[in-house]
Amino acid sequence: MLSKSLLALIPAALLCHVGPALAQWPERPITWVVPFAAGGPMDVVSRPVAKKMGDILGQAVVVENRTGAGGALGMDYVARARPDGYTIGIGSVGTQTIVPNVSKSVKYDPIESFSNIGLLGRYTNVLLVSEASPIGSVAELVALAQSPGSNVTFGSAGHGSSNHLSAELLRALSKAEMTHVPYRGSAPALTDLLAGNTSFMFDTFNTTMSRIRGGSLRPLAVTSPQRSPFLPDVPTMDEAGVRGYAAAGGELWWGVVGPAGIPPATLERLNAALRAALASSEVQGQLRDQFVEIWSSTPAEFAEVVRASYRNWNRLAKEAGIEAVQ
Repeated sequence: MLSKSLLALIPAALLCHVGPALAQWPERPITWVVPFAAGGPMDVVSRPVAKKMGDILGQAVVVENRTGAGGALGMDYVARARPDGYTIGIGSVGTQTIVPNVSKSVKYDPIESFSNIGLLGRYTNVLLVSEASPIGSVAELVALAQSPGSNVTFGSAGHGSSNHLSAELLRALSKAEMTHVPYRGSAPALTDLLAGNTSFMFDTFNTTMSRIRGGSLRPLAVTSPQRSPFLPDVPTMDEAGVRGYAAAGGELWWGVVGPAGIPPATLERLNAALRAALASSEVQGQLRDQFVEIWSSTPAEFAEVVRASYRNWNRLAKEAGIEAVQ
């Protein structure tokens, strides 16, 4: 394996090794599409990376939020854009591999419709209830949901988002009655959870940790195979009694994509700029503050992760009986 110091040198070398035809690219600002609302996990993670990529490329990389359909509307916009490298976006295990398995209205093909520029990072979902909730553990939540006449509800960033499927996996493995309440992003879903309008929710650390530390949200378990260093006293879902949860759920990730057909030289330069941004101490510190584990890759490595994740979530959707919706 390459050392971190060597890996950090690769992007700079790639950025310098461009031919005359690409020397003037980019000549104008680049649009970075976030398919969820401002203030949500993908938005918060995107902004420091986009800014640093703009500094590296010499043109602004402007974040634009295009919400709806569990991220599918924003990703469809990216997929349909001109493949010149001026429209890119942040995709996730949700938008690239979950939503296409659970929504009939998705117009893009997760494998064929995109140029996979590079991975950005790994993340973990945490099962949360409000501070005012009487639920103190995953076992209590499941027991309540299995009780006759109970009305257990969970919010999400939208149908097919990773926090939606995290809850669907809990429902499938526990065989408990739970009702999904989709929102247009994590922020409004968290607002209703705090107001007591939903029973629980899965979400990422970067949008919930301040509330967890402040005491308004109570973490019950994390979705990762091992306990998180950010919440070492909180059990995994498997430890909390939901056996096989981590193995069934797979890895959660973010990555940068563009429309299929971006010229190889442009794709190489975008990947190099992304990897250089992720290797910078400035971005590493900002992402660490957002509880993100940086995961850098080549386009080919990212494409293989997408294919593997798609197979995993296709199997999960079938095993959990999650039907595709319009």
